Amino acid sequence: MKVPKRLVLLVFAALLAPSCSTSAPVEKSPVSGKLALEHVKKMVSYGPHPAGSAALLRVRDYIRGELRKMGLKPELDSFTSDKAKGIQFHNIVCRIPGTRKGEKRVLLLASHYDSKKTQGHPLPEQNFRFVGANDGGSSSGLLLEVARYLKAHPLPVEVRCVWFDGEESIPFDWGEGEMAMFGSKHYIKKLRKEFPKEKDVVEFVPVMILLDMVGAKDLSISLDTNSDMELVRIVANTAKRLGYQKYFFREKTQVTDDHIPFQNYGISVLDLIQFGGERTGTPTWWHTERDDLTILSAKSLEIVGHTLVRSLPDVVKKFYK
Repeated sequence: MKVPKRLVLLVFAALLAPSCSTSAPVEKSPVSGKLALEHVKKMVSYGPHPAGSAALLRVRDYIRGELRKMGLKPELDSFTSDKAKGIQFHNIVCRIPGTRKGEKRVLLLASHYDSKKTQGHPLPEQNFRFVGANDGGSSSGLLLEVARYLKAHPLPVEVRCVWFDGEESIPFDWGEGEMAMFGSKHYIKKLRKEFPKEKDVVEFVPVMILLDMVGAKDLSISLDTNSDMELVRIVANTAKRLGYQKYFFREKTQVTDDHIPFQNYGISVLDLIQFGGERTGTPTWWHTERDDLTILSAKSLEIVGHTLVRSLPDVVKKFYK
């Protein structure tokens, strides 16, 4: 994930005002931050797991195994790329059926589960052990817990949870993403083939919501200016209703991430990510050895998961009429 120059928006001024409640949430979260964190701990226990590594296969199989325990049926979407010779990528796809009869549209929830390749880099400052506890781990663990919730509380439309492989750039530096986001680029093309070619894919996939870096103790989800502002508004309103507004959209930044390939097809996207902004800048733990379990919080995972699942019914009402 790469962040180019910062943009300033003159929207959501009221939502982003400094006054915010510090009162307790209005209800107990139906999403367990503790369980989500346990998933993250298990993934991190396999060590660095970049695309193509044996460790990532173990993470992959862990995610699939946990989904099966929930009574879900994960699918493996394996592929290769000419730009990454010698690497086989594996997306994990899990469909949670909706309750509305005859509904063919789907809502995508996604995370990447690979960690950045750093060990072996010729430059000492870029050669370190990186396990991606927050960057890839937190969102992947939380998405498992969200899937568990949605299995018991389905939406009117099908929710498709996808864990992308190959989000991180193969070279250490991101460039413009040409050597990154392999899983998301592949999956949107696969979706295009799944639905009738005479219609735009957005007619069948109106919304894609991405989770990425959502578990830091100092939780502060950024307002990504590449995200759809109506989706931002829905989540902001939900966070305010639940008493979580101080954790969301306090700073604005423009993020290039796994949601962009979907946006390029006209799909409304939202990236829930902590990546600072004009005031605080890039997190000090990003793409460093400090991104380990010590910076994570079960409470942060619970806050994001709670806000997400309570936002989804409003997303369906707005985008799946």
